[in-house]
Amino acid sequence: MKATQGDKDLHDALTLWFTPALRKRLLLGLAASIGLPWLLGEWAKTFVQPGLHNDAERMQLLIDFIVRGAMLFSLTMLLTWLIGRWILAVMKGKQYLGDAFPEDEAQARHD
Repeated sequence: MKATQGDKDLHDALTLWFTPALRKRLLLGLAASIGLPWLLGEWAKTFVQPGLHNDAERMQLLIDFIVRGAMLFSLTMLLTWLIGRWILAVMKGKQYLGDAFPEDEAQARHD
């Protein structure tokens, strides 16, 4: 079966928008979304000690739940950003570079 122009346009719309710069930003966002809450949670757990806190185990579990919620929230925001980038790329479409308008060339010569 031969691919039609519509199939090619759909393939381009689904794949060409995911540029190397966007991949780099996505990987940085994924690392930050997972790494930062985890590091902050581990740092916060160092202040919860069994002798100094009434219920240290429960407090550590609460910190774990907050960290997981922060990770889920940031990953959801990253997905929302990615969907927005895809919509923007699809709405802009392909970039066609054409000739300059004759009026622009005429104005440039008279200046």
